Amino acid sequence: MTSQTLKFYFKSTLNPLPIGQLSIDDVGRDTSACYFVYDQEWLDHGYALSCDLPLVPKVFKNDPAHPLFGFLYDLIPGVGARKAARFIYKKDLTNIELLLQSQEVLRPGAIGFKPQLEEALQYKELGPAALDLERLMMGHMNISDIDTLYRGLSALPGERFKLGCDSGKNKNFISKFNIPDPQRNLVVWEAVALSLAKRMGLKTVSAELTSTRGMDTLISRRFDRNDEGAPIGFATARALLAAHDDSHSYLEVADILNQDGARPKEDLLELWRRMVFNMAIGNVHDSLDNIAFLRSPEGWRLAPLYSLKPEPIAITRRHHATSVTDDCDRPDLNKAVEIAAYFGISKRKASEEALQITSFCAQNWERVAHDFQADPLEIDNMRKAFEPLSL
Repeated sequence: MTSQTLKFYFKSTLNPLPIGQLSIDDVGRDTSACYFVYDQEWLDHGYALSCDLPLVPKVFKNDPAHPLFGFLYDLIPGVGARKAARFIYKKDLTNIELLLQSQEVLRPGAIGFKPQLEEALQYKELGPAALDLERLMMGHMNISDIDTLYRGLSALPGERFKLGCDSGKNKNFISKFNIPDPQRNLVVWEAVALSLAKRMGLKTVSAELTSTRGMDTLISRRFDRNDEGAPIGFATARALLAAHDDSHSYLEVADILNQDGARPKEDLLELWRRMVFNMAIGNVHDSLDNIAFLRSPEGWRLAPLYSLKPEPIAITRRHHATSVTDDCDRPDLNKAVEIAAYFGISKRKASEEALQITSFCAQNWERVAHDFQADPLEIDNMRKAFEPLSL
């Protein structure tokens, strides 16, 4: 049994602010007992990391049924790091082992536990690393430089393969690559969805569809870094809600803004519009991991929209990862209008907004897809994702 104690810090542009201490009884077991206590300085000046860790002076113990504290969901590396770690260590690592091995410089947001930052993957190294990543995705063993590859993906969360890199001008990027899919080129259709959202007035991540060594690549500017490349306070809805599964609704996400939002009126309208937009493009992957917030001195702000994946599924068969309400996970405009008041929107305005969003997507998606040179066969296949909804 190997115990470990991690001291977490908020990485500011000045001196790191101590957050608290996490103790793990056995890093080799995913069901290990964990304990967390806030630092007094964070109790005086910080905020609750997640709903299972209210800002009070006590020692918190994890729930054996759900061993991760909420804030750790944003820090546990994703599928790419797991595959690379298996290649390196010849075994599956536990969540905590993955966390310990990951690169601090890549970690989302401003919460970390390593005092020194490693050197980031540089943009000029992206091409060779991308080829190695493609080999890793395909299960090949002839990876030329596993250390460089691991440096680019080790701390990035999520179920998609991606690399983080630095341009050398304080600009940090995430490069997301296509993976084999029988229905469509995923990065092209994510670019289409982001373009639709931006043209409709939603706040989106800054992204560009390009090619890396012949591979379609969606490169986006990291919104959890400032203009100088320093990390910004960040958290997903999953982390803040300490959500151990996907049985949660947009009403619960709205509560984050209602309770601790810096500009709740503005962000609640944006959140509601994104919910309807996801219905209009068949993005049933609107999970709590893909709804994020940035920390300001006054509270949480809704982060830009990212990670969109339209699915060519008929409206009657769709089930969204985040429900409209506890009893409705379907693309239902009437239900969205019914709960609009909770987001500070009148029923009349909600009806107008819902019809405007869905009609805009239905009328413009194909033209945008052609702009991105989507395959004509894929365009025909994707029609189900953009079927018009009605009230």
